[in-house]
Amino acid sequence: MIIACDTSSVVCSVAVSHNGSILFERKDEGGQIHIEKLSPFLKEALNYCIASGHEPEALAIAIGPGSFNGLRIGLATMKALAVSRKLPLIPVPTTDAMAFSLADSLEGNVRGVIFSHRNFVHYADYDLSEKKAIVTPEFHYKTWDHLPNPGIDNYFGKVDRGFRDWLQEGEGKTIQDKFFEVDASAASIARVAESRIEEGIMDLDDLEPLYNAQYEAKKWVAPQF
Repeated sequence: MIIACDTSSVVCSVAVSHNGSILFERKDEGGQIHIEKLSPFLKEALNYCIASGHEPEALAIAIGPGSFNGLRIGLATMKALAVSRKLPLIPVPTTDAMAFSLADSLEGNVRGVIFSHRNFVHYADYDLSEKKAIVTPEFHYKTWDHLPNPGIDNYFGKVDRGFRDWLQEGEGKTIQDKFFEVDASAASIARVAESRIEEGIMDLDDLEPLYNAQYEAKKWVAPQF
């Protein structure tokens, strides 16, 4: 069994998978709910495993890109659980899980998109032409006008705020009809993690989230009066 969580968006979800099936799932949606909902959901998942007579083999988490606060809460909680239960933690990129959930409905070259802020997005390209296992691609962080590409058959991701407006007007309209809106979920994280058991991490000190925005440390400059 694998216990997985996703806190990369406004959805907080926890799931238990075993041999390709989702046996348990809890989720809720709303701003600032992760710190309230995640621990109770995980407790329910652990109790489910115990009641079924199985110990979880590993934990899995959506590692991003995604919400800065959501990812920090999720990773800190799952690290603590991994240490206390002596379990490996499997990090799964958010768009990997999204691509997995769409693998039966989309074909060809597809581009997963996570809106960041202003006009910036993370995106990564997947080949779904032969229904192969989802392989984590290279991520790009650019303005959304870099998204349209004649070599991409379809796009998918979470549409939010100004990004939705861009898709409905101007250059974004060229991909609007090929854009499939999808949420990440703990269920998809768990299913992907089942094929990545060997990627479980025990030494968690250096495991960091893929944040929704790139941050640069800047030298402090004293104000001039």
